[in-house]
Amino acid sequence: MRVARALAALVLLPALSHAHGMRTAYLELTEGAGGSLVATWKTTVPAPGVMAQLGEGCATPDVVDGGTVAFRCDGPLDGRRIAVAGLGPLVTEAVVRVLRTDGAVRSHVVTPDAPAWVIPSIQPWTAVAVDYVRLGIAHILHGADHLLFLLALVLYVRRPRAVLVTETAFTLSHSLSFSAVALGWVHVFAPAAEACIALSLVLVALDVGRAHAERDAARQGAAIALVFGLVHGLGFAGALSEVGLPEHAVASALVGFGLGVEIGQVAFIVGLLLALAALRRVVPVARIALAGSYLVGVTGSYWLCQRLWACFG
Repeated sequence: MRVARALAALVLLPALSHAHGMRTAYLELTEGAGGSLVATWKTTVPAPGVMAQLGEGCATPDVVDGGTVAFRCDGPLDGRRIAVAGLGPLVTEAVVRVLRTDGAVRSHVVTPDAPAWVIPSIQPWTAVAVDYVRLGIAHILHGADHLLFLLALVLYVRRPRAVLVTETAFTLSHSLSFSAVALGWVHVFAPAAEACIALSLVLVALDVGRAHAERDAARQGAAIALVFGLVHGLGFAGALSEVGLPEHAVASALVGFGLGVEIGQVAFIVGLLLALAALRRVVPVARIALAGSYLVGVTGSYWLCQRLWACFG
């Protein structure tokens, strides 16, 4: 039976191999003199068919360097309609940043439901916060390693009140570390941080699979979340560094991203608790926890080897 569970976990590995990061496109527009515009375009995954549209008055671009494209646009930048075509399951959102000649920065997140944005002359901090809430939700829901860690915590702690305390400790911990990295107070080697996240899955899975784990969970669950939350916060910071922080609303972006991560976490944990309550009616909870420990442990071990290879290979 244990071999079957391990094999089932191995079958899932290819689907989960890209465990971290967002399927996002980035468009940065730098305003130059005389109506010139330099556009930097990139995606985190190969995305044929996903392209930026800068609206009327922009000449056919000439490639300058890789993903950097130079445009000549007629008319002011303010009020220009920017769109990203082809957003969907492959690339789920695009971050648009506009750098003005006067140093002002505008940013927005476009989605498949709202793929266009009209550049405003003034951008309130509330609009930035809403955009980064969306990014935070997207990141936690696309981060399979973070979700598996939350699964392991729920299977270890089990009781709703203890789960709430544990999740709160995890949130406080990762918020501290991702804010410190995003603000430039702490610098980390990203591949090493990703390997440590995978190691956290293995270690927590070993606790979940132990006999009498539930007896120790109430005492140790919050402490485990507090320690490993610092490591997972480094992963959140990596995603945030890809997007960048708007200089005119750093606090709004940080708070919004953290709030989005929290919303995604709570929604996922509530779903897990409901599923666990339904399953334990027909399957002993100890067996559910053991199966979950194999899934998290085997997957975490695979990622650990993969990420250590990235560090030293």
